[in-house]
Amino acid sequence: MSERWTEKKLSAYRQQGDAEVDTLVAKVLPKSGSEAIGTFGYNEMLLLTDQLIKTPELSFIKGSKLSNHLNELPEDLVQYFEPMEAPDWVDQTKLEAGSTLWKQNTLMSLGVLYSASLPACYLLKNGISALYQSEKLREKQYIFQRIYETGIMLSTSMDPGGIVIIDDAEYDDEKLLLEALKNLDADSSWDLKDHSCQKTKDTSLVQLDQKQVQKEVERLRQQSKRYLWGKGYINAKKVRFLHSSMRYMLTQKNQCCPFNGKPNSYTDAISQDESPWDFDKLGCPINQEDLAYTLLTFGLLIPQGLKNWGIPVSRQEHEGFLHMWKVIGHTMGIHSELLTDNLEEAEQLYAMIQKSQASYSESGVVLTESLMGFLNEYLPPFPGFSEHLSTALIVSQLGKEQATKIISEENMKATFTFWRRPVFKIAGKVFKVFLHLRGKYYHRYKHLGGITANRIHEASEQLIQSWRSAYLRKPFFVPVNATQWVKKPGVDKKFTEKLRSWRRRLLNTIMISMALLAVSVFSLTTALPIWLFDGEIALKTCLGIAIVSWLLFYVLMNNWLPVIFSKRPQIQYEKEN
Repeated sequence: MSERWTEKKLSAYRQQGDAEVDTLVAKVLPKSGSEAIGTFGYNEMLLLTDQLIKTPELSFIKGSKLSNHLNELPEDLVQYFEPMEAPDWVDQTKLEAGSTLWKQNTLMSLGVLYSASLPACYLLKNGISALYQSEKLREKQYIFQRIYETGIMLSTSMDPGGIVIIDDAEYDDEKLLLEALKNLDADSSWDLKDHSCQKTKDTSLVQLDQKQVQKEVERLRQQSKRYLWGKGYINAKKVRFLHSSMRYMLTQKNQCCPFNGKPNSYTDAISQDESPWDFDKLGCPINQEDLAYTLLTFGLLIPQGLKNWGIPVSRQEHEGFLHMWKVIGHTMGIHSELLTDNLEEAEQLYAMIQKSQASYSESGVVLTESLMGFLNEYLPPFPGFSEHLSTALIVSQLGKEQATKIISEENMKATFTFWRRPVFKIAGKVFKVFLHLRGKYYHRYKHLGGITANRIHEASEQLIQSWRSAYLRKPFFVPVNATQWVKKPGVDKKFTEKLRSWRRRLLNTIMISMALLAVSVFSLTTALPIWLFDGEIALKTCLGIAIVSWLLFYVLMNNWLPVIFSKRPQIQYEKEN
């Protein structure tokens, strides 16, 4: 076993936060200070970062509203959201592999997020679950907010273009050639004249050949700096600051303005909690070990979860996904020693942290029960099974031993009664075989598979948008009165029910479509064996079923789903974000 991590090293990381951003938070969020702008000022900066993504050129125009606003804010805060220099290990090819895996399996990846990644986080008794140890922090609305924001974070990071690499290259090949010649022949003087490199003073005996010069040119080209940017990058920086702000509120309770009135968000409630944080027992809130573990629940568990459900995932795709989250982890300030995109190392680190931290906690059970309530709003209605399907999904991912630490004994018994257990087992096997065949279908018929993947990816984006569009508060804000996560005017019980019905309609249409695809795939797969045993009529029957079911699937995917997208309930004056 690698000695890269030991229990002693990991224990030390439990006492470490994020020194760089913690220092920045301590400057800008307090009640007073020369650079303090409070939560209002910081949230204004978040709005400006959204504008920077859309129109970065406005920041360079003197006198533009964006430029003027940026000039009014603390320089350190503005610089915090600027592009970050990319480490040498960042690999564009791996990023694209990770993003492709996400795009081809977006809806299933969201399913793994809510049945594996988040439940795995709730196993950390002294980590994630400890943040909700106060009774008033366990209210359903607070937990749902974090669930929504996690989905948004995942989507913006993994979508193509979410994390982009900006090359600060020397685009003038002549200047690169001149620099290479100067490096290789330092005793002579070289200059650029009439679009060619010429010696102005020849005092060297060095004989240069073309291959040597070209090699030096390529070396210089590769030395150019690269920077991280994109919507996913900005959201990762927002989450990093939000983590530091929560750490500040939990440990420096008298330094920030408390929220007055009934809390409407998790961080509102934190500001009213006066109990001291137990560093000895819990470590630093949102510490480095907890952050590294949470990162692995995305980068490691989502591809693993897809494989658990039967979707073929190659090692290259899995490590590409891990690489994407390694880049995000670097952006979020996780120590380099806790970051890896090697599959075996990731599995080892995940297992080590889980071994020392995973255990039963009351908060973990409350969080998981709320998550299952969230899932039940989207899962199809099957009488006698619907309310237990979320439990079965979590068990299918985490295994029974781990699941019993975060799911009540009563719920486990009700889910796996003698008559439900075989139904879930058979359904799981059929589902797994279908997803495996679907994966093969995607790879063999790339064009047709691409149409399906793109449409389901679009459906997933619509679903995520429906989570956020009914609320006044924007994701990742540090909440105060004006930015509480409260519903917009017009978002009443009737509107909420319409939205829930639309989501079910969307998911049911996708399920019917995928069932038709399953029939088509199974019919094609069995056509040849059936022909060998039952003759030509059986072959034609199988092919006919395959063609008809595929055509119906195609119509639903490409004609009916867009109609459903257009009918998503929206309040009259809603602005798309």
